[in-house]
Amino acid sequence: MNKNLNGKINKALDGCNETVWVYLKASNDLGANFDPYRNTGYVETFQSPIPIKAVAVHQLSGSGLVAKELGLSLTGAIEIIVNDTDKELIKNASKLKYNNQFYTTYHEALGARTLEMSRPFGMTKFTCFLQGNS
Repeated sequence: MNKNLNGKINKALDGCNETVWVYLKASNDLGANFDPYRNTGYVETFQSPIPIKAVAVHQLSGSGLVAKELGLSLTGAIEIIVNDTDKELIKNASKLKYNNQFYTTYHEALGARTLEMSRPFGMTKFTCFLQGNS
């Protein structure tokens, strides 16, 4: 793909950007109720959130998830489209914040994998699930 064309498309989409906050995990410390036999009681600490500009953010309905990814019946998910330069931040994120709600880029039903899809013009689409849904 022509780099000049990618630059023109990214410049045209500058006004459409929405901010998504990326939280990267810093450490996993022992909490007050730590139990080594049950492997519980850890306290996660996060680095300061990093703002990234998503080209588009779309809400997904539960029926949309079932139709797109067989076997999923979750409600509360978003699709975000980011430039390839921010792709690794999304893949390594522990959680994302958008509109004061926290989302995760992985889910246990998927084997803790991210749902990502390459898009044209140097962009990637991620499906992020609302935290707390199972």
